[in-house]
Amino acid sequence: MNKNALNAMQLSVSTVFFAAFFALVTSLFSVNAAAQSMPSQEQLEQLQSLPRAQQEALARQYGIDPSAIDEFNAAQRDGDSSAKQEIDPVGERSSNGQMGQAGSSFLPADLEKEFSRGRSELKPFGYDIFSGEPKTFAPVAHAPIPANYLISVGDVIHVELFGKQDESFKLTVNRDGSIVLPDVGEMKVAGMTYSLMQEMIHHQVQERLIGYKAAVSMGELRSIQVFIVGEAYKPGAYTVSSLATISQALYVAGGVSDIASLRSVRLMRGGKVASEFDLYDLLLQGDASADKILKSGDVIFIPARGDMVAVKGEVKRPALYELKGDETLEDVLEFAGGATDSAYLSSAELRRIVKGKRLVSTVDLTTEKDLNRELNGGDALTIRQVSQELDNSLMVVGAVTRPGYYEWQNGMRINDILRDVRHDLLEQADLGYGLVVREEGPRRDVKILQFDVADAINGVEGENLRLNERDQLVVFSRFETKAEERDNLSRYTLSEQEREYQQRQRQLDAYRDAYLNDVVNTKLGGSSESPDAENEDKIVPLRELFTEKQEEKPTVKEELAMYSRQNLLEPIMQRLQRQRTETGNAPFVSVAGEVMHPGIYPLVENATAEKLLAAAGGLKNGAYMDQAEITRWAIGKDNANTDYLKIDLAAVLNGEVDVPLQGRDRLNVLSIPEWQNTYEVTLRGEVRFPGTYAIKRGETLTDVIERAGGFTDHAFLEGAVFTREELQEQEQKRKEMLAQELQREIASNMITGTGDANQSYEQMRTLLADLMSTPAVGRLIMDLPKVLSMNGTRDVQLKDGDTLHVPSRSDSISIMGEVQMATSYRFDPELTVDDYISRSGGTKEKADTDRIYVVKANGAIEPYKGGSTWFGFGGGTELQPGDAIVVPLDTTYQENLELWSQVTNIIYNSAVAVAAITSI
Repeated sequence: MNKNALNAMQLSVSTVFFAAFFALVTSLFSVNAAAQSMPSQEQLEQLQSLPRAQQEALARQYGIDPSAIDEFNAAQRDGDSSAKQEIDPVGERSSNGQMGQAGSSFLPADLEKEFSRGRSELKPFGYDIFSGEPKTFAPVAHAPIPANYLISVGDVIHVELFGKQDESFKLTVNRDGSIVLPDVGEMKVAGMTYSLMQEMIHHQVQERLIGYKAAVSMGELRSIQVFIVGEAYKPGAYTVSSLATISQALYVAGGVSDIASLRSVRLMRGGKVASEFDLYDLLLQGDASADKILKSGDVIFIPARGDMVAVKGEVKRPALYELKGDETLEDVLEFAGGATDSAYLSSAELRRIVKGKRLVSTVDLTTEKDLNRELNGGDALTIRQVSQELDNSLMVVGAVTRPGYYEWQNGMRINDILRDVRHDLLEQADLGYGLVVREEGPRRDVKILQFDVADAINGVEGENLRLNERDQLVVFSRFETKAEERDNLSRYTLSEQEREYQQRQRQLDAYRDAYLNDVVNTKLGGSSESPDAENEDKIVPLRELFTEKQEEKPTVKEELAMYSRQNLLEPIMQRLQRQRTETGNAPFVSVAGEVMHPGIYPLVENATAEKLLAAAGGLKNGAYMDQAEITRWAIGKDNANTDYLKIDLAAVLNGEVDVPLQGRDRLNVLSIPEWQNTYEVTLRGEVRFPGTYAIKRGETLTDVIERAGGFTDHAFLEGAVFTREELQEQEQKRKEMLAQELQREIASNMITGTGDANQSYEQMRTLLADLMSTPAVGRLIMDLPKVLSMNGTRDVQLKDGDTLHVPSRSDSISIMGEVQMATSYRFDPELTVDDYISRSGGTKEKADTDRIYVVKANGAIEPYKGGSTWFGFGGGTELQPGDAIVVPLDTTYQENLELWSQVTNIIYNSAVAVAAITSI
C-alpha cells in the first residue's frame, strides 16, 4: 500500500469516527454535554487503536484539549470498556425543560389556590424520583444477570478455562444462536436461560477437555430498542440494555411530564398490554413485581394523570395523591404515611366540590364508616392537631423547686403537691403569700384564691385549699429585683440566676400564655365606647397596675426577679381587666404606705385587709399599728361616692377584727408619727474621729462635733466646707436655668443683629461647656468658729446627707481668673491684692478690674475696692490664709451679656470650694 492510499484510509477513518470521538470526549470532560448519539463499543475500540498523533490531530481539529486523550486511554486501561459507563445518563432538568413549560401545578387553578392559601404549597407525590433529564441514550451495562435471563443473538459470553494451560475466550452469540468454543466445538445457546447455558458449557468442557474446568460469565449484553411514549419527559426511541425494566427505561427517559399518571404505566407488546405498572406500589410498598424486563420493540405508554386529592395537616407525608379506582379515606391516609402522633382524627376536614359548589364535611377517621368513604377528584383532606391544653392536670409555677404540670386527682389539696418547705420551695419563696388561679364558667372567668404557703404545707384548715382540675398554683419570691436576691440569698450567684432563668423560662412562658393568649393590650376601664367608661379610670397603662405613683423610679422590667410579684401577677391582672365584681367595680385592690411591696393586687375570694397585707409582704418597721385607712369608691346609678374607713391595724393582724374588701379599695398604712429613716451625716478631715454618724431628727452640728471628739490641733476651722445634698440639687437646677437664659440671650442678640454673631455663638458654646462641666458642690457658707462660740444660738440643724470637711491649716493665697498665671502663693501679710495680681503677671485684656473680689476661706465673698487702706481693701478687711483672689471676665468686652457675670461667679466659686475639699 502506497503512502497516498494510507493517508486516504486514515482520513476516511477520521471522518467515520469523528462523531464517536467528539461525543466521547465531550461527554467525559464537559459538564453540559448532551450526547445524543453515543458511539458503540466497536467504534470506541477502533478510535483507541488510532496512532497517538492521529488522535491528537483530531482533538486539535475539533477544539478539544489533547490531554483529555490521556485521561480517556487511562480510563480504558482501568477496565472501563465503554465511556458511556462513566456517564450518568440522567442529570438535573434544565429550567427551560418541559416541566418548566407546563408549570408547577397539577391541579385546576381554583383548587391549587385553595391548597396554597395561607400554607406552604403541596407537591404531587412521587414525581421527584423521576425528575432528572437524560444526558444520553446509552444503555446501562453494569447490571447483575438474573438466572432466568434468556441468551440471544449479540450477547457476549466470557469463558475462562483452567487446566494445563489457562485460556480466556470472548464468545459472541452469532446470528444462528450458537457460539464456537475452541477444542470443544459449536454450541447452541440462543433461547437458553443464563443458568442453563452455564451448566451446558461446564458439562461440554468436562466431557471434551480432560483436566479442564470452565468459569462462565456474561460479557457485553445485547442492546435493544424500546419506545417510550405518552406523558414521558422526553418521549422517543431509546437503546437500552436487554436487562432493562420499565422503571429503568423511565429513568433513562428523564421520567414523566407534570401531567403524567403514576398509577397506570403500561407495557405494550405486540399491540397488547403485557403489564400495567402502578408506581405507587413501588414507591409506597417496594413492590416491583410488575416492573417487567423489556424486550426489543416494546412500547412503554404513560397516560395522563387521573383525579388528584390533597392530604395535609398532621400526616407524615402531606402531598397531592392520584386516585385510581375507588380509593377511600383510609387508602389516602395510608398514602400519606399515616397520621402523626399529634393528629386529632375524630374531627378532620374534608372539602369537596359538588355540582359547582364547594362543600366542607367533618369526618371521624377513627370510625370504619368514614374511613371507607370514597374520594372524588379535587377533594382536600386536612387533619388538625390535638389541643395543646392538658386535661386532668395542674400547673405549679413560681419559686418552687420543681415547677411544671402535675396530675390532678379528685380531692387533691395544696400539700399533696407542696409537701415540704425545704425540699419543695426555693430559698427565696415567700411563705406568707400564694395564689390558686382558677377558671370558671363558659366565659372562663378568673377566680383567685389566696393562701398562706407555710400553713398550707402544714395542713392548716382554711389555707390548705382543695384544688380543681386545671388550677394554677403560684408561689412568689419575697424579693422584687435580682439585686435583692443576690444580696440576700446565701447560695445565689449571678451564674446560678442565669442558669435558673434558662431552665425555667419555658415553663414560666406557658403560665403567662395561659392568660395572655387572648388579651391584646386592654386598658383598665375599657374603651371609651363601653357603657361603664364614665365610671372607670381613664386610660391606665398596664404598667401602672404594678407600681404606685411614688417619687422613686419604678422597677425596670429587666431588673425584676423571675418570680417577683410584678412578673407573676402581670398575666393575671391583664386577664382580670375584662371582669367586674358584683358591685361593678374592677377586681383590683391596692395598698400603699409602710408595707414591703406596695402596689395593686387582684381581688381574691373573701378578700380582707389581713390578706391584702400578706400579699404586700407584711408591714415595715415604721408602720403605725393603731390606725390605717381604707378608701372606698361606691359607684351609684348617677354618681360615684368616696368613703374613708378607719381600721385598727393591730386588731386586724391579731385576727380580732375581720375587715372585708371590695373591688378598687385602697388600703393606706400610715407611718409612725415622727418616725423617720435613719439620718446620716459625715465628718471628714481634721476631726478626732472622722466618719459617718447616725443622728436623730433635730440634732445640730455642734452635737455631732462633740460626739466626734472635737477637732485636732491642725484643724483650719476658718476654711471648713459644709455641703448639703439639698443645696447641691438646687445649685444644679440654677445652673441649668442660667444655661437656658444664656442661650435665649445669645439667640436674641443674633436675631436683632447686636454684636458679632459668630463670636457670640462660639463664646456661648465655650461658656456653656464650662458651666455644665463644673460640679455642683452644694456648699452652705458659714463661719464655723463663730458658730461654735455662740453656745448653740446660731447652730446648724443637720439634715440627712450633710457633710463637714475640715481642712488642715493653710498658709497660701490662691489667685484665679483673668490673670496671666493663675496659681497659689505663700501667704504674706505685708502683700496686698494688687501685689498678688502683679506677681501673677497682671490682668489679661478681658479682665474686669472693677469687679475683682476675694473668696474667703469660709466661702464668703468680699469685693475688692482698690487700695483704700494699706490692707488693700476699703473698709479694713485684710487677707487671710486660705483666701482666693478672683479676677472675673469683663462681660461687656464684646457683648452686653448680663448673665455672664453670674455664670463666671458660679464657675470660680465652685472651683474654690472643690479645691478646699480636695485639699483635706
